[in-house]
Amino acid sequence: MVGPPKNLSDLHRIEAQVKVTCTSCKAVEVWELDALITEVRNNGGNTDWHTARYAVKCPRRCASPIVTLLPIPYGRQRARSQAHRHALINLSLQILREAAGRSATQTVGTIEVRLALHVLRPFVKDARLLAEFWKAATVEPRHPWASCHLPYRHIAQRLIESGAPVEPQNRP
Repeated sequence: MVGPPKNLSDLHRIEAQVKVTCTSCKAVEVWELDALITEVRNNGGNTDWHTARYAVKCPRRCASPIVTLLPIPYGRQRARSQAHRHALINLSLQILREAAGRSATQTVGTIEVRLALHVLRPFVKDARLLAEFWKAATVEPRHPWASCHLPYRHIAQRLIESGAPVEPQNRP
């Protein structure tokens, strides 16, 4: 697509989201395309690209809105990939957290733990931390002081420091 679209529905081809900015109060909001089309139609507006901005209200509902629309190509795809990343990290951490809880009494070097460590490898970026967890998970004989709690804390802390979305139950 070269230049602005003719209609809001043209943005479906590039899986776009739309950034709505009020130039009066500087409020910014990102809309899903279907929700924006519904909003424009509910406000009695036309879905033509140049006239749709007059039917969109300011995100803060200011008195004199001057709204601009900016398409974000493949925005829906980015949102999906971020949600997938969030799910991958937290499911892997959940598996490691549960394994760390059992690690004081039994060997937890299972295929699930190995897969969770493999999934976290691109996000942790320090193979030493993952190797420490695996070593603690597979050490024989088991002792109460030889658990995976400390390696788990290091992995979770590294993810938090790198800005990964770690859910509260998976925090160290």
